[in-house]
Amino acid sequence: MEAGKSMHFAKKALNLIKKERFCVDVNKETSACLKKAHKIPKEEKILILLDDSFLKNLKQVVVFTNKSIYWNMQNAFAKTTEENSETSGRGRGSVSNRVLKNASIFSKEGKDCKIIYIISEHYQLIIPFTNFQNENSLALTFYDYLSSHCRGYKPNNEINGKLYSKLQKSNEIVSINITSMVFNALSYIIALLFIANLITRYFILDNVIAIYTIILLKTSSIIFGNRKSLYFNLLLIIITPLMLYLIGNYGLSNFETSIFIIYSGIFVILGIFDFDKIFKYLAFILAIASVMYMIFSLFA
Repeated sequence: MEAGKSMHFAKKALNLIKKERFCVDVNKETSACLKKAHKIPKEEKILILLDDSFLKNLKQVVVFTNKSIYWNMQNAFAKTTEENSETSGRGRGSVSNRVLKNASIFSKEGKDCKIIYIISEHYQLIIPFTNFQNENSLALTFYDYLSSHCRGYKPNNEINGKLYSKLQKSNEIVSINITSMVFNALSYIIALLFIANLITRYFILDNVIAIYTIILLKTSSIIFGNRKSLYFNLLLIIITPLMLYLIGNYGLSNFETSIFIIYSGIFVILGIFDFDKIFKYLAFILAIASVMYMIFSLFA
């Protein structure tokens, strides 16, 4: 019985890996699931599926049919302007191809996501993607779709370009979702309490468990979209087991409190400032220096 459960879990995990984020041949089962979830009329045919959910489980998707675009993206933003009225909303939504007859497609590389802008004089749709790699390919997908399935499609690029210039500077896109923010906040609260405990010895707290709790919360935050100081945080996560191993096996107990305070302090500072650019430039400079040193060594 246990072996059967293990095989079922392994098969399910393998199917998850096999799933594509970009799909143009949606099977009947997935199509039925999407139509039910997004209230897509039965007569509409699903043409393209973009699955931006972390586990590829259709929780964050954009669905193209022969008549409309449907989406369920947490930070998507749509706005409709008609004469003196204006309506806007976030998250789930849909728009008919006819509305986008004169819309232009723009793309932008954000720090934490790739952003697609679909802009016309009376309609704006902004969709951030966190798990796709190339924003140009995404933009081309939207453009090809409208070109092929929106009769008389003719984007007014001059007017739409001016609207895009204004819109891309706004704060309509929130790149970090609520789940990520909660995990991130908890990790820094634990870190601050941990520092206070190390200094005051007020609480009875296992240092190793506290550190691993901080790392677990921070890792969860990164998984759900928080990319601030990503490289430095990943470095801290990687070296943590080594640090704990050294403290536990080489009798560094005299320095344990100081090391933990420094470690937790760095962790908290990384939540306030973004050190990734410094990290990248430093790595680049060190790489150049290493190459120059090797060349100098060869000819010295």
